Amino acid sequence: MTGLPLRIELLLSLQRGLFGEVHPQLRQASIEADEIEMIIRLRFEYAGAPEAIVRESCSCAATQVIADFSSHWQLDEQHLSVPPPEKLSPLQYIAYLRAEPQAGA
Repeated sequence: MTGLPLRIELLLSLQRGLFGEVHPQLRQASIEADEIEMIIRLRFEYAGAPEAIVRESCSCAATQVIADFSSHWQLDEQHLSVPPPEKLSPLQYIAYLRAEPQAGA
């Protein structure tokens, strides 16, 4: 991408990809890279099974992310149903986290 540290490249890329693509059903979007296997992993976690349009929007964001990196990188795109109050399971870096009431609050 730009020679920035990979962590920053990943976060900026996913945050840019999510512009206009975040739906209320999306709880969290996270990202990480396996530099040995050359895989960028994206995990989208939803409040229940994602509607088709919601999943498609997140896939569009994923496409924008992988386009930011050389063709040597592969994409592992994960879409998980995690209804509240179930605990989210982010990858290494969280790029989006929906505001939710805290348990016991």
